[in-house]
Amino acid sequence: MLQLLVCSDVHTYADNIGLAIDRLDRVDAVLIAGDLETEIDRIREYTGSLPLYAVCGNNDYFLDTDYPQELLIDISDHGPAQKTEAPAPCYYPSIVDIRELSYNTVPEKLTSVPQILSRFAPAAVLEKFCQDKKPAEISHRILLTHGNIYNVPDTGRLARRASLWDADIVIFGHTHDFTDYDQKDKNIRFLNPGCLLGDPASTIRRFAGYEICSFALLRIGFGGEISFTRMRL
Repeated sequence: MLQLLVCSDVHTYADNIGLAIDRLDRVDAVLIAGDLETEIDRIREYTGSLPLYAVCGNNDYFLDTDYPQELLIDISDHGPAQKTEAPAPCYYPSIVDIRELSYNTVPEKLTSVPQILSRFAPAAVLEKFCQDKKPAEISHRILLTHGNIYNVPDTGRLARRASLWDADIVIFGHTHDFTDYDQKDKNIRFLNPGCLLGDPASTIRRFAGYEICSFALLRIGFGGEISFTRMRL
């Protein structure tokens, strides 16, 4: 099983990432959906040698660290995890490919299409242009983005962006509100882990209408099944 710590909107409270890691029995990678307001070297003080994938939020453009605007993260089944005499060996999921995107990046067949169409057109219109479908060996493709240009919490534009790249999991932030939403007609699962800002020792658990110190654990099982668990410091 692959266990990914997912957080967003850290807003300078980088030490909370370390506290979140300590809460979990195992972390295979850390995903941050923007608004860190902290340089990458400071973040790595708390993530150590763990794989770290972070994107730029609307409050991160002043930083020296050039966080990518978006990331595509491919999950594949490797294995077997252990020797077995069973007919079907047990395979384990793993991150196998990372691709950096800008908001204007589009699949090859869409490069001649106006950007307003390639970014926001209905998925049915885009499908005939898009040839960058994930290969059969990729069990899940994650689109990691902050979400501010996609009018979140509405997920319509995000769904069309995910359809461009055949992503079936979308992780975003920006709103500071936890979201776990399964859009079955498009086979897309949306996750906003909330915000990881604030003092976890404080008795004030809400600020400006949202709950502070919230993050999520994304589990991908041996059979490709996914589950999200909301957690708090």
